[in-house]
Amino acid sequence: MFFGGFLLELFMELFILIMIFLVGLCLGSFVNMLVYRTAVKYELISPPSPRLRKGESRSFCDYCGKQLHWYENIPVISWFLQKGKSKCCHKKLPLQYPIVELITGGLMVLVFNKFNLLSGRFPLPIELMQLFWLLLIVILLVFLTVFDFKYMILPDFAVITLITVSFLGVIFDEPNIIPYLVSAIVGSGFLLILYLITKKKGIGFGDVKLAIFMGLFLGWPKIILAMYISFITGAVIGVIGIFLKKINKKSQIAFGPFLILGTVIAWLWGKQILSLSVFQIFR
Repeated sequence: MFFGGFLLELFMELFILIMIFLVGLCLGSFVNMLVYRTAVKYELISPPSPRLRKGESRSFCDYCGKQLHWYENIPVISWFLQKGKSKCCHKKLPLQYPIVELITGGLMVLVFNKFNLLSGRFPLPIELMQLFWLLLIVILLVFLTVFDFKYMILPDFAVITLITVSFLGVIFDEPNIIPYLVSAIVGSGFLLILYLITKKKGIGFGDVKLAIFMGLFLGWPKIILAMYISFITGAVIGVIGIFLKKINKKSQIAFGPFLILGTVIAWLWGKQILSLSVFQIFR
């Protein structure tokens, strides 16, 4: 009886895990669509047909503009079944599509695990609100990562939305908002100084605005950890790129993805990392 109950509980957890991951894949597909249509709106790329510029049409081929069938829109699976090519015109589809979908799916699982909801426990009303709040943040962070990596731009609508929802989260959930406000000022102020010192070439102003969100979302001392991780990973990737001759010393590298990576790591595992003796000075 005990063994049967254990198997049933394990099956339910696995089922919930798979469902959450599948929802994440669909949200990742939405992120890919948002990246494409935002790039079209910013005139960074041109759609295959002028009638598609307003983004009012359903999903269409990036190259010939033909409307896609539902089975061409299945996250990850369609890309692999079509061998990474469009079914209509056989053009190569970006590897970005399945990668973004898989990463978003994984992040959804981590968010639900953070709330201990993979066991099948129905969330409390306040947890449900926090969950939707976090899902919105995750979607926007993935979007900004991809967009900045591809086009070296952090769209204002996404950054401002992040700042707004994180500020509202602090007001409604945190009785002491001062550390979060200080974190936002310190984080953005530090990047603003770098922005001015490097004469706008080392750090973009979008990174400065993104740091406001980081401070409001993470608070103190996680903002310091996020910045530390961002600069270390950015430096490591830069050195590796130079060693492999993929970039040179004059190449521009989007810093937004590293800030976002630092934010995610600090939020998910910040307490454990900061408990290490090397970080005690920040506690």
